[in-house]
Amino acid sequence: MKVAKSNEDYFVHPKQIIKISKIPSGNLLDVGGGGEGVIAQIGRSLITAVDLHQSEIDEAKPHAPDANWLCADASDLDFPDNHFDGATAFFSGMYMNDEVLKTVFKEVHRLIPEDEKFWIWDAVISYEIGPFIIPLEIHIPSGRIISTGYGKRTVENDRTASDVIKILTDIGFDSDIKNDEEIWYFIKASRKK
Repeated sequence: MKVAKSNEDYFVHPKQIIKISKIPSGNLLDVGGGGEGVIAQIGRSLITAVDLHQSEIDEAKPHAPDANWLCADASDLDFPDNHFDGATAFFSGMYMNDEVLKTVFKEVHRLIPEDEKFWIWDAVISYEIGPFIIPLEIHIPSGRIISTGYGKRTVENDRTASDVIKILTDIGFDSDIKNDEEIWYFIKASRKK
């Protein structure tokens, strides 16, 4: 189904249900954590949510006021090596081109210790489909259901879970696809020794 919005057409995917039963333990970096602040709503004060846009942080902060919020570029963060116990990225990589994504993943690699976790939920991007919206129903451990959606106005190239695994592997992560749906995926990566 295509919908018209601001003179652009978007392909609207069917609503997707994502159940998050847990996140990595410890103090976590959440890349692109603004908007709904999904990971911050789960981890609360253990989350440092970084977003490039203050407006995204302002939107998310009321949902998890005790999280640590930082408006910054996730490709160059002012934290020492191995500062976090792990990292997450919830539907944020889709907004980065391949080069930025690689740089952000390198920074995550620097910021988490060996064997620690980097969990990624994200959209499959299809040049053939073009601009898209994915309506989501996200179930978090508290029992809360978050209804939201993510979309992309411009699509330059395809990106699948396998493409992201290749980037992660090249940087120094071991990675495993846990969910590989037609529309979205979930990857558990860990920093190699």
